[in-house]
Amino acid sequence: MQKYFPALQYINIPNGVTSLGLMFGVAACYYISAGSLRGAVGMVALAMLMDLLDGMLAGKLNQQSRFGAYLDSFVDFFVCCIIPVMLVYSFVGASLPLYLAMAFYCMCGMWRLAYYQIVTATEGQTFFTGMPVPGGALLVSMSIWIVVHYYVSEWLSVAVFALTGLLMISYFRLEKYGLWQKAMWLLGIAFFGLVMAS
Repeated sequence: MQKYFPALQYINIPNGVTSLGLMFGVAACYYISAGSLRGAVGMVALAMLMDLLDGMLAGKLNQQSRFGAYLDSFVDFFVCCIIPVMLVYSFVGASLPLYLAMAFYCMCGMWRLAYYQIVTATEGQTFFTGMPVPGGALLVSMSIWIVVHYYVSEWLSVAVFALTGLLMISYFRLEKYGLWQKAMWLLGIAFFGLVMAS
């Protein structure tokens, strides 16, 4: 089988979990088209959970690979950069300032993921340089939810998209699996609970 489909040689549990994250991202697109913000945010949350699990499983099972790292980055860009923009277009609308902030956020996310591949991943560092893209997606998703459900000015999302973009490409360092990451996951779980209860 691998003779005809050489990419199949990289099938393993972590890459399967990463691919499941992509499937949740595609499901989020369905909910966006159906006008369900709650369903879309729920699917994004599940995709982010897969992003956490695939890295943990790769380490525990000793199945880390360059293929898996690239696969993870592609899924992260789709779920954490493109889908938030789709959420804005579908539920908020896009003025010129918001469009520019979203474009800046996506470019920073793309640069952050590319930088991670050529520096952090290759050198085996134990810290992240700049905010990881999933953390940025959580912040912008929360801002979208607040704007839509609490009738706050869209300028909140403009500011959050722009600031998050800067944080993703900044130089500050965050320890992998440190306290900050646990805090972000607790924030994400609280946000997910709020969305599901609304």
